[in-house]
Amino acid sequence: MAGEMQGTSKPTESTKLKAILTVRASTVERFLDNLSRRQGLDNLRDLLGKSLLLEFISSELDPESGSEKTISAYAQKVSQDREETKYESNFTVPNNFGEIGGVFVTNVYHNEFFLQDLILQNDKTGAVATTISCNSWIQPKSVSPEKRVFFTSESYLPDQTPSGLKGLRKHELELKRGNGKGEQKSTDRIYDYDSYNDLGDPDSNEDKARPVLGGTNAFPYPRRCRTGRPQSKKDPKSETQCKTFYVPRDENFSEVKQLQFSTTTLTSLLHATLLSAESAVTDTELGFPNFNEITALYNEGFQIPKVDGIGFFQTLILRISHAIEDVSHKVLRFDVPEMFERDRFSWLRDEEFARQTLAGINPYAIELVKELPLKSKLDPNIYGTAESAITTEIIEKEINGIMTAEEAVKQKKLFMLDYHDLLLPYVHKVRALERTTLYGSRTLFFLTDEGTLKPIAIELTRPPSPTEPEWRHVFIPSHDSTGSWLWRLAKAHVCAHDSGHHELISHW
Repeated sequence: MAGEMQGTSKPTESTKLKAILTVRASTVERFLDNLSRRQGLDNLRDLLGKSLLLEFISSELDPESGSEKTISAYAQKVSQDREETKYESNFTVPNNFGEIGGVFVTNVYHNEFFLQDLILQNDKTGAVATTISCNSWIQPKSVSPEKRVFFTSESYLPDQTPSGLKGLRKHELELKRGNGKGEQKSTDRIYDYDSYNDLGDPDSNEDKARPVLGGTNAFPYPRRCRTGRPQSKKDPKSETQCKTFYVPRDENFSEVKQLQFSTTTLTSLLHATLLSAESAVTDTELGFPNFNEITALYNEGFQIPKVDGIGFFQTLILRISHAIEDVSHKVLRFDVPEMFERDRFSWLRDEEFARQTLAGINPYAIELVKELPLKSKLDPNIYGTAESAITTEIIEKEINGIMTAEEAVKQKKLFMLDYHDLLLPYVHKVRALERTTLYGSRTLFFLTDEGTLKPIAIELTRPPSPTEPEWRHVFIPSHDSTGSWLWRLAKAHVCAHDSGHHELISHW
């Protein structure tokens, strides 16, 4: 549920409790309200103490009426600063009320607010009896008449759910699932699903029509959050497009996070663009000549020189850069990555390569090795030898003979990234592009006693072609200069494969 109550309160006699609520309002709405007459009405409600209604729910049903037992109390504003507002409410719990199992919250203001938490204290001793972590947006009663409910953190099986909570929990689940009808509003918190039927825009141009993905027995996935937008006029199977997409209210970015995300996105975009563009602006053939040039990008920034006849792409970069430099001359100087700041060559190390494979963008591609030798499922007449060149001898040598390769498999110590069969059919197509290459790859990792992965072998493969025979080679960690750099280049290929797999396959 959106909010949870840490612990419960089970009074044995009439007990006076104080509820302390922490509320955060939308910065934009708060600013607009200061300019409107609605603020005066809300201030009047605050003076009357009628802005926020709480109804504490017993876990037991009323034995006489068979309905929920509640204790109602208004919460009054006691303090406010730029970040949050505090409310307090005093109420008495009768000795026959039973355990507090949840709370209804009704927002009588004109605008939504973010209920952060609710703390119950003993009114006499000040001891904290219960803390409710809500972290949810509460809509005004005028927008959503349905009272919001937050339950305790106590977990129950369906047949063990207390009678006073069973109906409420079921109703709350139904509200979140929705009824599959109508268009979702930005204030909704419905978590319903639909097929990908909005990838095209046939109403604007028939050439922009796209097939529906998912939603069939053969291909039920992928799925997306249901929006309920009107159907396309030219393609009844598709939905119309819109500028803003529905996201359940509690899943939407906060204003602070949205601002941070937008700023970070712009910086990252410029960062990636300029990293690839600097050599294009200054030298159309070479990249960074040495590592010091990369370091200087962070320490000194990137000054784009005035070059005649640099083409459309570089002109575009110049226009973007000049436009932003009008706002800040430091925009082209980027923060040093934390990893790079600690150790500028950490990205070359095997430990960091393995760590980023596991903790990076595509950990789902890591597989447990279940048998040796590794074998391809592709046609060997077209793609070459099926059996991997990573032999048991190579494996046992790289794990220093602490166990046999078969023992490593049985003890679930070997893992791999297998992009061999996936990439091999595209190798010759990619290599036909100017200054571009591709291999199929297998990367083998060993699980150490410290619980970390250690890369022990990388196999790169180029299938046979009408003009060239099959080529494949196993690269292993090396201490000599040539072998060490070949090993690093092999890791760079794997990183490219892993990133491409994430962007083109894992997302779907």
